[in-house]
Amino acid sequence: MLRTLGIALLPLALAACDSGSSTGGNPNPDTPVVTPPVTEEPDTEPARNAAYLDTKAGDIIKVRIEELHPTQAAIGYDQVYYKLGRWQGDIKRSTWAKDPKQQLDYLNRTIGKKFDDYCEDMGGTERAEKFLSIEEAQTARLDQPTSYLCKDALGSQTANLKTVVVGWDGNLYLTDGHHTFSSLREIHDGGPKLPVWVKVSANYSDLHDARAFWERMSKEKLVWLRDGQNQAISVEQLPTRVGLASKEEAGGMQEDRYRSLVYFTRDIAYNNGDLPEYAEFLWGDWLRRQAAADQMPSLDQYMMVPPATPTQILAASTLNKTLKPGGSDDSYAAAVRDASLKMTALQDTDLVFEDRDAAALGRIVLEADAASDSATKTARDTLEELPRHDVKSDGSPRGAGKLWFAVNYRNCGKPAEGTCWGW
Repeated sequence: MLRTLGIALLPLALAACDSGSSTGGNPNPDTPVVTPPVTEEPDTEPARNAAYLDTKAGDIIKVRIEELHPTQAAIGYDQVYYKLGRWQGDIKRSTWAKDPKQQLDYLNRTIGKKFDDYCEDMGGTERAEKFLSIEEAQTARLDQPTSYLCKDALGSQTANLKTVVVGWDGNLYLTDGHHTFSSLREIHDGGPKLPVWVKVSANYSDLHDARAFWERMSKEKLVWLRDGQNQAISVEQLPTRVGLASKEEAGGMQEDRYRSLVYFTRDIAYNNGDLPEYAEFLWGDWLRRQAAADQMPSLDQYMMVPPATPTQILAASTLNKTLKPGGSDDSYAAAVRDASLKMTALQDTDLVFEDRDAAALGRIVLEADAASDSATKTARDTLEELPRHDVKSDGSPRGAGKLWFAVNYRNCGKPAEGTCWGW
């Protein structure tokens, strides 16, 4: 008789991603050992979720966000705040109220981006067309599929779909997309019951045993057992749902500030294509170790959160053509710049986490005096644009920087007239 219930309750303190030391490739002597508890065998096996037991690797399935179980404890809140700040354009914004064409342009860049992202992440490529009127932008909702249209059928383009593993209990364990689904769960027209499409990467329901399942997940590096402070946790300490932690609803995910930092170094210090699972956490672990060894400032030495003002947090930091730092040295963008310089200074073969080297984690090589069409020029431009606001010098709308959206949302909430968004 299977001892499923007893095993499900064991304090399974596996090392993160079946890891040893976070300082290199050596085993950690302090890594907890998995030991089974002494339990009575149950008379009956707990009920399993039968809905996905027969799925196989490669299957595309439509599910609800609430069915997705996290395999990591924390997310970068500022990555989610960027999405929530950008996706909620202010329909009543006075900046372009007298120019409907510019107002519509602004709404397509903000509210429209929500539908572009949803269509892309759900395998529908992008919106079939931009909003043609302000009324369309006002009435379109993710939870009302007839109010918008994707270019392709949802689930049909599989390259960008997030992945799940079917667990020992028949439930779906999310291995990619925690930030995407957390953002969709938090947005007003999303929520826990919003339909989403995911790709099954493996079905481990044949294991029938919690310990065997989590050992397999750890061996395959499909679980990240660290909390928001990068401390080791047990499987029982994983959150029960995606989304931000909340006093109103238990079970949410913790904040990892270094995970946010690494997100904003994307396309400056590393490329995001074809990376291993939890790659940004591996970079975050490395950056923490650099700060602990006094090789770079810790995040507390930058003005990234209140009581610093949004103006202080969003002060621009740059790299000139010779890669000399300029602008602010203590803003959020300065933290991104300094982290990026440390990351890109590595050699491709330098180990970042265990056997994962800098090349495997997408490191970008920055070169002084690089050509205008180079990766270095793209990196410099990306850094400069991070804190940029959304109004051009001629008063017309433009795409704002990710940091501008994230910082303003954290400080001001939903974009609206009369708030600290500034209109």
